[in-house]
Amino acid sequence: MGHAARWKELWTEHRPVPLNLNERQALVWLSEYVDEASSHLQTPNRPAGWTVKCSGIKTTAPTLHEAICQAAAKHAEENDISAEKMEQEL
Repeated sequence: MGHAARWKELWTEHRPVPLNLNERQALVWLSEYVDEASSHLQTPNRPAGWTVKCSGIKTTAPTLHEAICQAAAKHAEENDISAEKMEQEL
């Protein structure tokens, strides 16, 4: 693997398929698992959006709901929990 390909792999955020959480499930997940959530305004270098931090893993998305669904998917993958099981528990 070339240097450029390795650099891209290291700097590209891994994104599993987001969980399909409804609003209630997203709020429950936010209250139970999210350590920190922050919004950011658009700058010349990045679009506006939300960043959530869960167990030291940061996830950024255009909306809070999308960021929570994506972070929940990362959390499920990291802890070997199926998406279906995660959604049922919430």
